Amino acid sequence: MTTTYFQDIKPLFRQQDIDCMAPRSVKLDDVTWMCDPTGGHGFDDHANARRVFAALHRGIMPPDGKWSSDWLDTFQSWMTDGFQPGEQPDQQPEEA
Repeated sequence: MTTTYFQDIKPLFRQQDIDCMAPRSVKLDDVTWMCDPTGGHGFDDHANARRVFAALHRGIMPPDGKWSSDWLDTFQSWMTDGFQPGEQPDQQPEEA
């Protein structure tokens, strides 16, 4: 099963994590920002998500404790699966 942002990654971020990072222009709750394929900051592609993962992996984010290895593995799987956004849980599929 493919790991997606909406189903697997966004639920890992607490509101306090989102609020803490927002003033730093890190938009943990923004699918467009998190799935942006643009490179930068030393990354060839998906720089936003890769920077978030690097901070999580180093344990500097979130500020009150490191993520578990299971959560880091989930984030890594999401990247390996191609940074798929998935479907917003509250979105209804469009009728054909």
